[in-house]
Amino acid sequence: MGLLDDLKNQAETLRAQEQQGEGGSEDKSQFYEKEIHPRMKEIYGFLNEMVENLNFIKPETIVDYPIYPGGEKQSFRQGKYNLIIDSPQQIKDIKLTCKAELDKPVKLRVKGEDNVKKLFEILASYKIQAKRKDFNDKSYKLTHSDISIEGPLNISIQFIASDDSSYIQLLLANFEGPGVIKRNIEAKNINQDFLDKLGRYILREDTKLFALNISEKDKQAIREMVEKERAKREQEIAEMERRAEEEKEQQKSSSGLRKFFNKNKD
Repeated sequence: MGLLDDLKNQAETLRAQEQQGEGGSEDKSQFYEKEIHPRMKEIYGFLNEMVENLNFIKPETIVDYPIYPGGEKQSFRQGKYNLIIDSPQQIKDIKLTCKAELDKPVKLRVKGEDNVKKLFEILASYKIQAKRKDFNDKSYKLTHSDISIEGPLNISIQFIASDDSSYIQLLLANFEGPGVIKRNIEAKNINQDFLDKLGRYILREDTKLFALNISEKDKQAIREMVEKERAKREQEIAEMERRAEEEKEQQKSSSGLRKFFNKNKD
């Protein structure tokens, strides 16, 4: 086989591969236009009307978030809704944002450097604003901090679609807890019943939006995540209690030594 024949065969193989790829892309594009985009339009229409009404009515929606070490919760007021889309012609990104605000700053006095660090790790995971004033002993070791949690806490609910997937991805940021939760929703499951549940879920009236719309694999992943988080919290609480007990014992020991030396001086 000559050089030109070899090049010709390579070119024909490459053309065949490109044609197959183009066909696949065309099929995906058709699926998006037929199945995905109509669902995205439904989601946008529902959320757009909901946001307009919510910002006019301004209902009281109270949300409790675990912002303290040990899982203790603080109440926030949810509101100031805003809706953004990437393009009205080809909707592939819908993002609803709102804010959870405190009626007034939460003021805490947290003892121990490790406890202060742990609290600020939690606050950082939420990306919530807070101020602190540290207090040190004579050896410049941090004894406690006065902390003021200011807020607000930014929440987002985002739907993302693409030509390459039969799913619409849902991302929840700071909705149930710190960080982002991801869900894949089949287009066929997005209907009026889903949208009604979505609205109640956003308003914290329904906590079971995903009960019927996630796979067993996703359910197992959620259970494992919850169990892991529970074990982590228990370990954190145990560690905080241990350190608090150590500090208590150290204070007793220091107090005993001071009494002993003061007695000898007398």
